[in-house]
Amino acid sequence: MAQLIKLQDYISRYESNIFHYTGEFIQMKKKNWEGLNKAWKNGGLYEEQEEAVSDESGLLKRIWNRVRNREEEVWEEQEVQPEIPADEEELKIQFLNQLLHFQLKWASTTLQEKSFVDWGYERDDLLKYYLQRFPDTFLLMYEPLVEMKRAVLELDQILIGPDRIDIIVHLDVEEGTIIHPEEGRSWILEESGVRRKIPNPILRLHRSETYVRSVLQTYNHTFPYRKIVLAPGAIFQETVPPYSTEYIGKAEHEDWMNKKRMLKMPLKHSQLKAAQLLMKHARVTSVKAPEWEESE
Repeated sequence: MAQLIKLQDYISRYESNIFHYTGEFIQMKKKNWEGLNKAWKNGGLYEEQEEAVSDESGLLKRIWNRVRNREEEVWEEQEVQPEIPADEEELKIQFLNQLLHFQLKWASTTLQEKSFVDWGYERDDLLKYYLQRFPDTFLLMYEPLVEMKRAVLELDQILIGPDRIDIIVHLDVEEGTIIHPEEGRSWILEESGVRRKIPNPILRLHRSETYVRSVLQTYNHTFPYRKIVLAPGAIFQETVPPYSTEYIGKAEHEDWMNKKRMLKMPLKHSQLKAAQLLMKHARVTSVKAPEWEESE
């Protein structure tokens, strides 16, 4: 599950110490999944509410509310009654969906501050796509608001892997749509035989690239990046993409995704440094957390 390090202009746990929280997330996720899976295999997921909850039972009730102290965070028990999963795959889906809520918490709070979250993001299919299909070592900036030349811009998605940054524009089109890339200000989409124009997504990529490149250059930090136009269900008409750009459609998507999933690289210092710098120039809107929340 990719880590959501920046969302819109929300304050992020990762901004305070990305080197600490990326590793902590991976460890907590692993520990909770192993405990949950063990309890499910032993038939101890759902005890009656009035029964005592042992170390290995009722674990799916232990969804991840923040319990804050000055040393660490743990995932606190919260009672819910989701449906009993029929198999391990359903168990994973429940686990990832519950973990999404925890990710949104980390992407909108620190120990002292908070941002007001649009919880509609829990139903955002594109956000789920990134978080639930990429490995833990990938770091996601989702629709970040960034400051560039005294202007505030909303970018699309920046996916920071151990080997490179993917600057992504996602095209929300119907399955089987034929995309005709063109060099002007518009592209042509062909859906069910009907053609229509959309703004050229390369222009949005250039805007995001300018931000990424300028930040890295400002701090003399070298880390590779590629630009991606992503439309997993579409068909790109045969064409040569611009330099350092890829079109990922139906024919390319599985291979692209498999390469990400099979990447056997841990979190890298240069990767974390790049993410830290990119967040440094992102906009933040937050308020001080009430004292009762700080001590929750």
